[in-house]
Amino acid sequence: MKKILALILSVAMLAAMALTLTACNNEEEAVDVGIVLPTKEEPRWLQDEASFKDALDSAGFSSEVLFSQGKSDVELSNVEALLEKNIKVLVICAQDATAAGAAVNKAKAAGVDVVCYDRLITGTESVDYYVTFNSFAVGVAQGQYLIDAYKDQTGVPLYIYSGAVTDNNAFIFFAGAWSVLNKAVADGQFVVENCPAIADYSGKALDPDNDHDTFRYREVSCRG
Repeated sequence: MKKILALILSVAMLAAMALTLTACNNEEEAVDVGIVLPTKEEPRWLQDEASFKDALDSAGFSSEVLFSQGKSDVELSNVEALLEKNIKVLVICAQDATAAGAAVNKAKAAGVDVVCYDRLITGTESVDYYVTFNSFAVGVAQGQYLIDAYKDQTGVPLYIYSGAVTDNNAFIFFAGAWSVLNKAVADGQFVVENCPAIADYSGKALDPDNDHDTFRYREVSCRG
């Protein structure tokens, strides 16, 4: 909740700045803030939709939320539709961290401020702001939970996954979890049953940047 409140404050500030610098030719069609979220099928995104709308409306800014429904082409169409309404700020939670680059490039070319929400869009310089959880810390908490849950046990089968290649956050969660699990594996508390590539990292942490490609793209058995 703190994350979305901080983001809403930032978006409101951006929208206010944009509105003082520009005037819209068609006030009836204009939308101050366009928001693109991944899907309607998960309650989390519906909750975010309501939070965005309520907060921005209370702050005096118009907004529209569109859902990509898990499809990058729909995501691009959503951004294009919002640009037609002369948005000043685009908030986007990417369906595919790489494919979404085309969408934000269009927004930036139109003079729109781009805010990545929750998931960083990669391979582009069109992102102005990035708001997310501390994904590494979340991974640490996940890994520590397993260590505590199987305290004083040895040889516990462990299946680890670095997540979908389309979600940039997934590997950061993975690296965070492994930062505490690696010692538990080296000490024999857990035995990794998949992901042979992780064997080289028994007793040592992963580098979220330099080890990214090995576990997200080349090592299929490590992906979920």
